[in-house]
Amino acid sequence: MMERKDCADAEKHALSPEDEELPVTNNKDTKNNNRRAKDVDSGYAWVIALSVTIQLFFMFYTMNTFPVLFVEMHDYFKVGRSQIAWIGSIQTAMVFLTGPFSNVVTQKLGVKVTMCIGAIIATIGQCASFFATDPYYLYISYGVITGIGSGLSHLPAVYSLGLYFEKRRYFVTAMVFAGGATAVMIASPLTQYLVETIGWRGSLLINAGLCLQIMVAAALQRPKHLTGKKVKVNFRDIFAIHLLKDVKLSLYTINTFLWSQGLMIVLILTVDYAVSTGISRDDAALLMTTMGISTVMVRVVIAFVGNIPRASWWMFNFSSLMHGSCGALLLACHNLIFYHSVIAAFGISYGIKIAILASLTMEMFGLHNFLAVYSFQMFASGLGGLVGTPLAGWAYDVSGSYVPGFLVSAGIVYLSVVLFSIVMYLEFKQQNAEVINDTAEESIGPVVQECLSDQLSTI
Repeated sequence: MMERKDCADAEKHALSPEDEELPVTNNKDTKNNNRRAKDVDSGYAWVIALSVTIQLFFMFYTMNTFPVLFVEMHDYFKVGRSQIAWIGSIQTAMVFLTGPFSNVVTQKLGVKVTMCIGAIIATIGQCASFFATDPYYLYISYGVITGIGSGLSHLPAVYSLGLYFEKRRYFVTAMVFAGGATAVMIASPLTQYLVETIGWRGSLLINAGLCLQIMVAAALQRPKHLTGKKVKVNFRDIFAIHLLKDVKLSLYTINTFLWSQGLMIVLILTVDYAVSTGISRDDAALLMTTMGISTVMVRVVIAFVGNIPRASWWMFNFSSLMHGSCGALLLACHNLIFYHSVIAAFGISYGIKIAILASLTMEMFGLHNFLAVYSFQMFASGLGGLVGTPLAGWAYDVSGSYVPGFLVSAGIVYLSVVLFSIVMYLEFKQQNAEVINDTAEESIGPVVQECLSDQLSTI
């Protein structure tokens, strides 16, 4: 099993050049280091929390405009649903597939610079999408370019929370993700309004301007200098492929790949599914607002219960069971109120999943391994989204129904529940073993010391 304890040297592996130790040469340097040490869980840490909230808000907004754009682009380009689904799936996939690459860039350039580069790339992608003449053009501009930009800004932002928060990490992470999730509440209805007034191309220019606001989040970031011995970062540490030898991490990563398929299918295709059953586009767009409201509410609740021992583990697995069921339940009744009820439940599961994922990863594998392990989860999630949604769209094109795609996605998510249950068993077993070892050391220690004292007294 992977080593759990995070010594100071190990955590330095995860720091970027701007985050590494600076030699203390005078009183001013000493004062700066002391001030930054106090910023953990207080002081400038709250500015970092604001920075991450801003990044999440604009990233979530851009990603959650696609359910509305999906319907418009399908009508405009007159192609199959699977071809349009690829546009959003590629963007979502690239946000997360970029994880390992974002890890490397963050190691080399630091949090602030990486976030700035990501904001610029995402803005270029949205601007270029304005000139699209076919879906294949959008695969590159809206999908690949925008996705890479969003992914580059996301990983370092989340990582910065781990640097600045320890005791309040669960609470702050949940609240920050709740703040970012408010974008989900407004993305679909606002996009629907923009599409009706300035067209889907104009709405992409609005998206571009919002992506550029991530630069504000980057500007609020500040290098965090830690004390301790400097550790050289090598290629093996950056990509950390060796960590996948750990059974628990491998199962955890496969689990992420599976649940992300079902989540993305419901997230991206619900609006089009509702429209296909006779719901108006305006009413269908409001389904995403319902999801956003429930997502924000549950993330606030998580902020207060996340620190309860093992609660986050059970909530995480329950959320998979819940959102897998929601995909199947949407097929049960063609009624707007019923759709709102199901999508509200899906929003709860979605909120739990996203709010807990980062903190759970830190708890399980440590801050030292966070960049690498979280980048694995981003990659697996992106791959799942890339595969799931287009397959569901293809199933519709072949059968004329969303039933096959939604049912298969539910089954895949249920399989992820089984895998994470195994991960929980391995983790709890390891925790119990550590408690027993610590107890044994505490009880044996005084006895050993007494024996040594007796031996010394006889010499």
